[in-house]
Amino acid sequence: MEGVQEVNEGRLETLATDGMELPYIEYGQLEPAVKLVWNGEDFWYHKTLPLKGYSAVMAGYIRALEAEGHKPLLARFYDRIYIYATGITPLGAGKPPGG
Repeated sequence: MEGVQEVNEGRLETLATDGMELPYIEYGQLEPAVKLVWNGEDFWYHKTLPLKGYSAVMAGYIRALEAEGHKPLLARFYDRIYIYATGITPLGAGKPPGG
């Protein structure tokens, strides 16, 4: 995974799934980012799902994040959907170097 990717507001779409409408951006063949920045907020990587069949489980992950007060943002890199959220512990935080 790469570092930080700015979200281009003009490329932002809405993904409708299981009665929810979620902010979504498609990056295609770019390397996935650890953090997305949108409207001055940091959205950290949380989880990834395969493109095929994601809708069967995504709603549960999103609802759990929202119940804890986090805002979700979805991004597609290659053939996977990446779930990002505000206010979560960044991937690898608190681990010793090389750990």
